[in-house]
Amino acid sequence: MTPTNATSPAGSRYVVSLLGERFDVEVRSDGTVLIDGHPVHASLASTDLPHPAGRGRPHGSGDGYSLLLDGASFALLAHGGRGGEWHLELDGRSVSAEVLDPRADRVRRLSATARAGPGVAPLKAPMPGLVVQVAVDEGQVVEAGETILIVEAMKMENELRAPAAARVKRLLAVPGAAVEKGQLLAEFAEVEEA
Repeated sequence: MTPTNATSPAGSRYVVSLLGERFDVEVRSDGTVLIDGHPVHASLASTDLPHPAGRGRPHGSGDGYSLLLDGASFALLAHGGRGGEWHLELDGRSVSAEVLDPRADRVRRLSATARAGPGVAPLKAPMPGLVVQVAVDEGQVVEAGETILIVEAMKMENELRAPAAARVKRLLAVPGAAVEKGQLLAEFAEVEEA
């Protein structure tokens, strides 16, 4: 699985969230890699990592690489999930990362707006599209950033996430429904203290 990217004559750009930090990554067509605007020496070579049982890698188990980053070498095993999520094993250490193109990152930030006044801000459609999936139920308690709905727009699936920890008070969209930009999709209530 290859992350969705924004390609230009200069190369590809990504927004990467890893270990609680966010990085702007640009991979230029000449092979130069910039992280937050700073050049790094990086190369990635595929390896043939055998399956632990000796049968080769099963389909969907991920891809093995040798990563060279500023002179340091790392063994990397990566497999992608939905919405730009990647599960990585870097020299035996498991980490999760999210890799988005700049447009998807902007959609994510618009859909997960911060609180506006008292209570938890409602979730509104950041663009017109089609509801593909409703990932929660009314009354369910969700964490900040948890997927509420998936909306397809311009042939891309966009995960719309909870703006804060909350209880889903009301869902106003169903799978298959067309939505307009700014349309109210979900309302939230604050989670009661135990």
